[in-house]
Amino acid sequence: MARRGRSAAAIAGITTMFLFTACLADEDEPSAGDTEDGDGSVEIVGAIPENEAAGLVKELEAFTADTGIEVTYTPSTDFTTEIRTKVQGGDPPDIALFPQPGLVTDLADRGDALPLNDLIDTDAVEDHVIPGFLDSVTVDDTVYAVPVRMAAKSLVWYPVPEFEDAGYAVPETWADLEDLQEQMRSDGNTPWCLGAESGADTGWVYTDWVEDIMLRTAGPDVYDDWTSHEIPFDDPAVVEAIGQFGEVIQTEGNVRGGPNGSLSTPFGESVLPLVDDPPGCFMHRQANFITTFMPENVQSDLPSNVGVFVLPGDVEGGYEGTPLLGGGDLAAAFVNDSDVVEVMEFLSSSDFGAEWAAEGGWLSPSAEFDTSNYATEIDQQIAELASQADVFRFDGSDLMPAAVGAGTFWDEMVAFVGGEKDAGEAATAIEESWRE
Repeated sequence: MARRGRSAAAIAGITTMFLFTACLADEDEPSAGDTEDGDGSVEIVGAIPENEAAGLVKELEAFTADTGIEVTYTPSTDFTTEIRTKVQGGDPPDIALFPQPGLVTDLADRGDALPLNDLIDTDAVEDHVIPGFLDSVTVDDTVYAVPVRMAAKSLVWYPVPEFEDAGYAVPETWADLEDLQEQMRSDGNTPWCLGAESGADTGWVYTDWVEDIMLRTAGPDVYDDWTSHEIPFDDPAVVEAIGQFGEVIQTEGNVRGGPNGSLSTPFGESVLPLVDDPPGCFMHRQANFITTFMPENVQSDLPSNVGVFVLPGDVEGGYEGTPLLGGGDLAAAFVNDSDVVEVMEFLSSSDFGAEWAAEGGWLSPSAEFDTSNYATEIDQQIAELASQADVFRFDGSDLMPAAVGAGTFWDEMVAFVGGEKDAGEAATAIEESWRE
């Protein structure tokens, strides 16, 4: 008993010394909850290239004019390497804009990214952003980044006059979409344009399709388990989604040029038959950026000549609702001072982006953003469609290890489309690569 008493006293002494040391450390190095006074300037680095950042710069200049806080944005050509180097070297930027959530959570796990729950009202952010946007940067109920830009991928483009003249209607469910495809084929029309050729990156168009279908057939929870490898890649739910994509691209007459034609058609050029007279196809599933590949005379008259709808959900036996697949840039903080907090509050507000929206090429992740700020009618329409989504999820291949998401997943989908493997064989090959 005496021995145990002495051990307890020793432990108590060590604990006291530890707490005293920790308190001294806290005095020198503030925690996320100890906000210091700012010096009137905030540095932001990100992966948004200079030619896309003009609107962001204007947005920050307007903020500086309103607050007096000088905010600078520096684009990085090798963001992943640079941010890791800066953080590990003890010289992080005040704020960084991440193109993918995985790197944010990596830095959060290391204790580098600050928990935003201690800095801003993350519940208010959750209330106004599109549902699910914060999920990918939330760890154990703690939010580590907020979205500042969105890309919408689950979009289907169609030639408005010809579509309506043919008596076609925008589908509301997946069954409606299947019926529409059959109606188009019966009329002698080609439902889809689909091009995937992208040099060494060929395959990402196919994986986007599979991810979109996976969200609709299995739902967001299973989708999360899949992208985090909590279920194997060859899980029946994944094989089913690949197989359903196969029904789209491998059904005779459903895709312009068939599977082999999609493999050889550059993704940027694949939309052009949609705007031919007469149209070479009546639907094209691609992200909002595809408008930049359309002829200038078409771009200048959107959406009267080319309209857009969200790839339908409500798959029988699947997810009841309409999910949105996409991407975006997320702001994380590495320095806790009053200026950084004010900038983060600004970046995470539903009002952020008015100047950027006016420049074009930007979509707000907020369902409450005033769509009248957008420069074009088509941007307004896409934003309204996105705000109606039941749930948002990031591109799955971007959430997976690069060797899988931008490697075997791409390659095996090419093999599947080309008929070299069936859905199960392709999924098993990807699973084996992930285990390695």
